[in-house]
Amino acid sequence: MPKDSSSPISMSDIARLAGVSESTVSRALNNNPLINEKTRERIQQIARSMNYKINESARNLRLKRSHTISVVINTGCSGGQTFSDPFMLDMIGAIADRLAEHRYDLLFSNRIATSDDWHAYLMGSRRADGVIVIGQGVDDSPLRELQRQGDPLVVWGGAPKLDSNYCIVSSDNQMGGSQATAHLLELGRRKVIFLGDTAHPEINGRYEGYCSALNMKGLGNSARQIEVAFSSESGYQSITDLLAQEGLTFDAVFAASDSIAMGAIKALQAHGYTVPEDVAVIGFDDIPIAPFYTPPLTTIRQNIQRAGELMVEKMMQLIGDQTAEPEVLSTELVVRASCGANPAYQPIQEYLQE
Repeated sequence: MPKDSSSPISMSDIARLAGVSESTVSRALNNNPLINEKTRERIQQIARSMNYKINESARNLRLKRSHTISVVINTGCSGGQTFSDPFMLDMIGAIADRLAEHRYDLLFSNRIATSDDWHAYLMGSRRADGVIVIGQGVDDSPLRELQRQGDPLVVWGGAPKLDSNYCIVSSDNQMGGSQATAHLLELGRRKVIFLGDTAHPEINGRYEGYCSALNMKGLGNSARQIEVAFSSESGYQSITDLLAQEGLTFDAVFAASDSIAMGAIKALQAHGYTVPEDVAVIGFDDIPIAPFYTPPLTTIRQNIQRAGELMVEKMMQLIGDQTAEPEVLSTELVVRASCGANPAYQPIQEYLQE
């Protein structure tokens, strides 16, 4: 007896036409590699011809999955980065794009740092299938507790802390710190100060690279770190205070982020100094505005797009009951005008080279 045209199409209808079991249809529609490609394509073609739509709610209930990933910014306290930071916007965009490719939604939270129970807040009532955290934070005990609870967890951070075994994706912060400092030293700068809060593992790695480069030139005793939050305002205020207290006692600044570097440049300019003639400045991140700043900002580039993609791929591995290994991405020195090595730099140069 023919099926009533007003009735919804079911998997059993597709299975009957394809001459396979319903379980085979289910796997084929979900692109399960256990079903050979020819059979998958045939079943999917039949489904398309019948205008079959997967009942996502029913499938998620059956699989006990929400098809949602919680994404947390964990650096909002103690001078960390905020959602409005250009680096964060780029990172979250990369994560969202790759999650969409896996048909997952993103549940964003920037208030979790005030919660005592991350597991209940993020994973309670199956709100999410896993957690991506941007920033280890000064205290990573909530992350270690999530790991202990068995929650799929991937973290953008620095070096793993003692007794932590969650999956970390990171840039090689030591390499970046060394690249930036060595470049300033090659340009003849000898009084290089570091702006950043080393309580954060990522920033501490950059500071270690800074110290390493100074030591290689026999200048280890000249290392000087000034605690600065992740903002242009903090960068501006730190340089303003330093100039008021000491005058110009430095000839170069290595800032732990581009936002800090931009604030430092504005402070120097406001006090009558020129960049890079009086003070060379290098940032870290290579946010989109960096080439268009005045002067165009020399910086250490992090591969933000690749980092976001990697975190999602590792999350998918964990959700699929696979292991996910930590991964470290290389950094790249991008030479523009703020350090003095490329005074004729124009943003169009980069786009012509791509």
